[in-house]
Amino acid sequence: MTKERSGGLIFLVNSVILFIALSLVIVALSFAADYPTKPITLINPMPPGGTLDIQARAFASVAEKMLKQPIVVIYKTGATGMVGGLAGSQAAPDGYTLTVGSVNLTNAVQWEIANGRKPPFTRHDFTCIGSFTMSPTLLIVPADAPYKTLADFIVDAKARPGQMAFCSGGLYGMSHLPVEIFARAAGLKFRHVPYSGGGPCLTAVVGKQVDFGAQYPPTTLPLVRGKKLKVLAVIGAKRLKSIPDVPTVKESGIDAEYYGWVGILAPLKTPKPIVDKLRDVTRRVAEDKTFIDLIEQPGDEVSFLDGEALAKYLDVESAKIGKVDAELVKEGSR
Repeated sequence: MTKERSGGLIFLVNSVILFIALSLVIVALSFAADYPTKPITLINPMPPGGTLDIQARAFASVAEKMLKQPIVVIYKTGATGMVGGLAGSQAAPDGYTLTVGSVNLTNAVQWEIANGRKPPFTRHDFTCIGSFTMSPTLLIVPADAPYKTLADFIVDAKARPGQMAFCSGGLYGMSHLPVEIFARAAGLKFRHVPYSGGGPCLTAVVGKQVDFGAQYPPTTLPLVRGKKLKVLAVIGAKRLKSIPDVPTVKESGIDAEYYGWVGILAPLKTPKPIVDKLRDVTRRVAEDKTFIDLIEQPGDEVSFLDGEALAKYLDVESAKIGKVDAELVKEGSR
């Protein structure tokens, strides 16, 4: 083969490769421009009726108007979110199956790792679209409990190490770990009584079957208004607008935070144009007055993180929860 023919063949091959690459880009851009052309499935890994469900449906009701396609919420529950999380991570990366992300998924994954088991998925199997709430945990006691302040509660807890009981919606979940984080930061010891969900735990606190619990604004504040519960403190960095007179634990010098965030995740390798469109819609939903009203009515607050910020937050959250889980495993906590 002559030098001229060899050079011509190389030019031809490079031209074909460039043509194919440009064609793929054009197809991808066209696909994203048309997206979505059919209903979107939103997997909720947790049971219906809880905070996650309420906020996911609020998101769907507003986002589907912006996307001009229905968003259908389905439930794939089990193993503290693992079943739904796995289904979401293994879905086709085409933008038509999304997952309701929350701290529950971080909890489940980190607990597996702390116990020396390989989790079926991790946060790295998803592309973060964005989150729209960052609910702090509320430290709650029965309405007629003798504590007027968090300081009163701490005095009693120190006088009875390991005797005061708290409930949770399940082991290593979003109402168990905040108490563990708070207890370690305050130098306290409590007895854990796990229940089969946040609802039964709230009932246990109201019924004085346990001394206290840690729950979230949408499910807790209606019981506070009904004079059945009292909030002693917010386990977060700032006070809630809905209960401005309730201090944070940080105001008492206790460095503890735990948030029940809720957001949207897409499978890894979802095309960037579709990810960008979903991220833009999620931002617009978080700014929408109808959505804000749906979130704030039960006492919560909208707190938006874009996809990149959420990914960074999950790195920090995973490390913190992983550390607590490792301590619980070492202590033989059940």
